[in-house]
Amino acid sequence: MAVDVAYLSQGKLYLKLGGASVQEVESQFGQTVQERVLQIKKRNSWKDQSMMAGLFPPEILQEMERQHFNAPPISITSLCRGLDNQLFYALEVGEVGGIFQLDQKSNREDRLFHSNDFRVHHLNLHPDGKQMACTTLYNTGVANIAVMPVDGIRPRDVTEGDSLDLAPRWVPGRERAIVFQSAGIGRDRNGIAREQGAFSIQMLDFNQKDMVCLVEDPKYDFLGPQMTADGTLYYIRRPYRPSQRRTSLWQVIKDIMMMPVRLVYAIFQWLNFFTQRYTGKPLTIAGMPKAVDTQKLVEIWGNAIDPVQALQENRKFGDIDAPPLVPRSWQLMRQRPNSQPEIIAESVLSYDLNADNVIVYTNGSGIYVLKPGAVPTRIHVSSLIEQVTLVNSNTA
Repeated sequence: MAVDVAYLSQGKLYLKLGGASVQEVESQFGQTVQERVLQIKKRNSWKDQSMMAGLFPPEILQEMERQHFNAPPISITSLCRGLDNQLFYALEVGEVGGIFQLDQKSNREDRLFHSNDFRVHHLNLHPDGKQMACTTLYNTGVANIAVMPVDGIRPRDVTEGDSLDLAPRWVPGRERAIVFQSAGIGRDRNGIAREQGAFSIQMLDFNQKDMVCLVEDPKYDFLGPQMTADGTLYYIRRPYRPSQRRTSLWQVIKDIMMMPVRLVYAIFQWLNFFTQRYTGKPLTIAGMPKAVDTQKLVEIWGNAIDPVQALQENRKFGDIDAPPLVPRSWQLMRQRPNSQPEIIAESVLSYDLNADNVIVYTNGSGIYVLKPGAVPTRIHVSSLIEQVTLVNSNTA
């Protein structure tokens, strides 16, 4: 049987079914929300224009009006396979997000839940098809594991605390148990998040009301855990890099010495902004560093990555026409019961496996299939792939 996969790229959902051409799946709900938001903006635009008139030059007002009427982007942030040719995905349009079910045969989209109170990521359907596990993300920076019945009732958090609990996966062979990744959050005296610990792998058993740590090492992040019925654990391992690094005495002295230079540079940039706004040209381009366009950055497991730079740096490690988006240190691991972990693939940012232990994974540019006893086979090439999943639960 051919391998059918679904994947996310730049917030869009695509299907690659066997040897057929890639098909993009568009959300009717997302398009409806976009149209509704634009209608509201147009009805209220006269209020904004009257308030801004006289405060800004006409050129700036025209630019503000053009940006104001841009539709909020539709972004699909997570997907998982269901039963009987179904897919589930989490979708965000502006401040509204929800969980949806897609029937591949009829191309029908059903809304299970939507809200603007929190965002939902990392969907995973229970093998019985009745419950969904997911991650709920809040504006406080906290992320919890939640579960919900597939009939569309609001997700209920099952973990709590000042932590990031992400990527839940139901454990086959157990009635109600999940594995997930978890990292603590460090805050300052004002409650602002300053640091995040390394991700460990936890297992929560609902029936036994017990949670145990399966894998932990302060030098590594362990991401996207999945466990098979025989207890074999799969996960992505990458080096842990703290966001806050210790400052040396020399760095403090250097910062003090650079204060006048940075102040002059800030004034220059302020003048340069208005010059470029009204003339279309900067004051000077000689010696100016190339700015990083934050809109072109992609976030992968909490890391902001410049895809152009990453592809150039990693091109020598992978296929020439499908260079990795992440370095070789992002390793797909397999840890059998009472055994040491082993590396089965490198430069992996997302993967999935089914009941036949068939693995599909991506390096961000290519999608590969790894069957038991075989070598990886590339089945597709795209750009900025964020997640990949097997559509069929069994593959021969």
